[in-house]
Amino acid sequence: MRKTLAAVLALAFFGVAACGGGGDQASSQQSAQESGQQAAAQQQGGQSGGESGGQQAGELTMPDWISVDEQNETVTIDLIAGSTSANNNWNFNGYHAGGNNARVVVPQGYEVTINFENQDDLSPHSVGIDAQVGDYPPTFQEVEPVFDGAVSSGATSMADATQPGQSESFSFTASEAGDYAMVCYLPGHATAGMWIHFTVSAEGEAGLREM
Repeated sequence: MRKTLAAVLALAFFGVAACGGGGDQASSQQSAQESGQQAAAQQQGGQSGGESGGQQAGELTMPDWISVDEQNETVTIDLIAGSTSANNNWNFNGYHAGGNNARVVVPQGYEVTINFENQDDLSPHSVGIDAQVGDYPPTFQEVEPVFDGAVSSGATSMADATQPGQSESFSFTASEAGDYAMVCYLPGHATAGMWIHFTVSAEGEAGLREM
């Protein structure tokens, strides 16, 4: 009887010990798993942050087609439509939305002159400073540039816009800081991506920021 009771007590003791050990092991495994998940989340967060940082705008540079006169507070932009074959020639100095886009930056309060030239052999083009939106309409019923005079002539007309081989100049004052866009107003052109970002900087920045 005593041997039987001792054996029962021994089994009970080892059973409790085994259960306690299993619990500790499970806790350890759970802690390790949670730590691994936290580390993975931190690593993923870091990678996401890096990717997000990679999508941010790059350094501000000064290409040869933008010139700034700080003394007279003027900016001159030599803008060429169809300068490359990018986007089937529907681009400004090779840039267009949805592809190799860029952001032209001018200081607030400066007078901006755009020397606009159309090198696209097949199509007329226009340009104006408009609001920046997600999607531009296929056609513009009327043109309302955000700054007075900030648009080329005949902007919505295939017959009156800047024809292949032609050029013109127009000037305006970038009076209000904000993010806008340089847009071609001819039917279907902006919808197809013929626009690039245009920013008026309250901090006095100027140049080109590739995106």
